[in-house]
Amino acid sequence: MSSDGQFPTRENCDPSDPEEAFLWMLVGLPGSKGAPLLLPIQHLRAVSRRLWDCGARPVADPVIKYRPPRAGDPHWLVSPGTWADIDDPDPEEVFDIRQFVAELPLRQRQQLAAALGLTGTVPDEPPTPMLPVTTAVSTEATASNDPPPLFDPTRRSVKAVLTYLRRADAEERERVLAIERHLGKARPAILSRYQNV
Repeated sequence: MSSDGQFPTRENCDPSDPEEAFLWMLVGLPGSKGAPLLLPIQHLRAVSRRLWDCGARPVADPVIKYRPPRAGDPHWLVSPGTWADIDDPDPEEVFDIRQFVAELPLRQRQQLAAALGLTGTVPDEPPTPMLPVTTAVSTEATASNDPPPLFDPTRRSVKAVLTYLRRADAEERERVLAIERHLGKARPAILSRYQNV
């Protein structure tokens, strides 16, 4: 293994060096729940040397291979990775952002929405059912120079969102659909009508 601190793999470990010959095999040990390396590299080098000194030598080609944690796995520091049959194809590194956002806790989705400038798009709590309420009709008119609040599809029915999207310009339609896809419920009744947006 190079001295620059690379993660030990079969490719970067020297099979003729007693401290590296078995080092790559001590990654993601069976039953480990946590980091891919149960001990610091110095200790694993000592274990590799002990195996060498006891007469072990890597002579046969391996029948399994190590797969490091992937992007969708829990954090790489606490995910041990997996071992698979040597002939199994490696999975594609595809990161599904929609699934990632959908699995975030509510507070983190709200922080993400705020960071993207989409404040107010993720409700603090599920909306309570609306009951009909009668109020007095006011004859007073009010006016404001403030811009109207942005349309939030997460707080509207499918029918209301579809009606709004029919009237919205292309840029606004794209904004509302992005919220629906990534921060809302991703309702098929809405998204199926605007697949190319």
